[in-house]
Amino acid sequence: MHFDFNEFVRYTNEEREKWRAWFLAHPDAMAVEVQPGERFTTVGALIDHIFLVERRHFQRLTGTKPDERTGLSGHHAPPLFDYGASVRRELEQFASDLDVDQADEPRTVTVQSGGEFRITPRKLLFHCLLHETRHWAQVALALRRAGMAPPGNHDLFYSRAMR
Repeated sequence: MHFDFNEFVRYTNEEREKWRAWFLAHPDAMAVEVQPGERFTTVGALIDHIFLVERRHFQRLTGTKPDERTGLSGHHAPPLFDYGASVRRELEQFASDLDVDQADEPRTVTVQSGGEFRITPRKLLFHCLLHETRHWAQVALALRRAGMAPPGNHDLFYSRAMR
């Protein structure tokens, strides 16, 4: 028994679509505080982080220099989610083209927060999806604390991504 990468991608894509639609209907929610005075002060800043990290890891996988920022403000959901969709298409294409043996071949990646790590592309791809999933839970909590009801049924249990 295993959890397939494509199933996890489908699950996170479903989640992104729920959030995209919800933020289009609630644009002011992008300004809800998440970590006052900290790294990600607003929901919009946290969403920007979600998509930027995926882009940066994709760039590490392809051997290109990671971007420093998305270039977006984090104040407006449509361009942010468009950016995230663009990055996701690139990541999915990379994963589908990745040879099985290459997927498990460790390589060294450098990250700002902790130096160099030996990691397989397979692990880094799964990390991107898990990283996103964890942060969406933070977004949902911040919105609930602000008195807003985020879109429901986020658990994998409810997803059509796998049987």
